[in-house]
Amino acid sequence: MASNTMRSRLLVFLLFVFALSVPLVDNSSGQGVLAAVDIECSPVNGGSIDIEVSPGASLTGYTICTVSNPTIHVEKISIQVQSDGLVVAAPGSLTVAAGGEEEFQVSLRADPRMSAQARSLSVTATVQEISGVPPPNSASSTSNNIVNILQFAEFNAEMESPVAELLIGENYQLEFMIYNTGNGMDKFNIRLDYDEINGVSLSLPTSKIQLDSSPVPRTFKVSVNTPSDGSEWEVDSNGRHILEMNVNVVVESDLGCQNGDCLTTTMIQKIILFQNQTIQDNSASDFLSNSMDNQVLVFGGIGALVILLIILMVILRKR
Repeated sequence: MASNTMRSRLLVFLLFVFALSVPLVDNSSGQGVLAAVDIECSPVNGGSIDIEVSPGASLTGYTICTVSNPTIHVEKISIQVQSDGLVVAAPGSLTVAAGGEEEFQVSLRADPRMSAQARSLSVTATVQEISGVPPPNSASSTSNNIVNILQFAEFNAEMESPVAELLIGENYQLEFMIYNTGNGMDKFNIRLDYDEINGVSLSLPTSKIQLDSSPVPRTFKVSVNTPSDGSEWEVDSNGRHILEMNVNVVVESDLGCQNGDCLTTTMIQKIILFQNQTIQDNSASDFLSNSMDNQVLVFGGIGALVILLIILMVILRKR
């Protein structure tokens, strides 16, 4: 009798356990059928994706993305990329095992000399299939990155007149031009290097110019004050007293000096100072010639007067 009672109790216990286990199995199966996905994109250097666009640069950058499947089913996942106008390369889809993850690379390409700026990159993973059939729910995940188009320094400088001939006794302004051919705003430092000459002074109205990237140049001037006398200078083949000097006009990029190796260019401005001695000599000769002519006229007038007096005396004596 006791044995039958124990068997009955054991049977009831087993039925009770089975009854409890049925909804648990159903619930877990229902949760596992739902699709889910996670994506994380990380630039190699961390922070942002940096792309160099200077002449000779690769123009490319990339980020590594990891797609995770937290479900108990194999998932086919599509990849969509929004690259904010940049050329992009990435896989269109991939398959991720249950509870697994897959890595892939998103590559970006910029245009040469693109303006320095920040752009956005958005990578979205969406579940297309779960265990070979469309998922019962919509599941997607998005990772966002910043793309930095790096700035580079580049410029050209020109002289209006590489050789300037200046008549002494006057003040002049020589013109120079800077072209910012880089891809962003830059500041340019200007200085003059030359051997000082007595009576000659040069100056810069401004020693720093801020200039945006543009095909239009910015003009700056160098003031030249000349001496009033050059009579002790050497005489050239044209009979002028001349003095030659070279002025180094040095232009340096602020941005180009940030890496320690400054980007600098030097223009050599040749200045020829002259005094037109020939004109002065001609003026003196004219003055001397005029003086001699005046003296001849004076002497000639006196001689004529003497002759008239002699003739008058002869006439009076005859009478």
